[in-house]
Amino acid sequence: MRRRPAISGPNSVLREPDILKRAAWPFGLAAAFFLTFMMLFTTIAVVLRQVFDTPVLGVVDLMELALVGMVFLAIPGVFLRDENVTVDVIDQFVSRRTRLILRLNGLAVTLTFLILMMIQMIPLAMDKWEFSEVTMTLGIDRFIHWIPIIFGFAMSVAATAWVALYCVRLGGRADSTIHQETFE
Repeated sequence: MRRRPAISGPNSVLREPDILKRAAWPFGLAAAFFLTFMMLFTTIAVVLRQVFDTPVLGVVDLMELALVGMVFLAIPGVFLRDENVTVDVIDQFVSRRTRLILRLNGLAVTLTFLILMMIQMIPLAMDKWEFSEVTMTLGIDRFIHWIPIIFGFAMSVAATAWVALYCVRLGGRADSTIHQETFE
């Protein structure tokens, strides 16, 4: 098994930290599982309906649950891989230090936003638990939908904090845009 060379020197760029990439892998795998399930189940339901004129009950209920699982389990992986949509409007015009400060401020705002959203979601999830609301066709407890949502947000908080700490520890070396030359 080949090992990658260690990072050396103050100008070394760590494009994609291996540890963050490996930590993101299970989230991507879970999302891929749910997406595959959704595609296969929808295909089976359509074929049964068209060929045998047999409707499959509960397709909407299961698709709702699978979609929630796919989306909210994929989000922490997006944070860990640093693949959020960004707009680099002023990055070309400011120094490396300013880009690092902007990056850390963005991570702090993201972390605050995720924590506040999660705090707001917990009472809504508890309402579903308390009132035992269920889906129309299969009677799936709506609280089950909230499990991947809350878990996904909790893992997104942890992922964002981890990326921020990693960025602080490496002084921005983990972000390839930090090392771009400023516009001249």
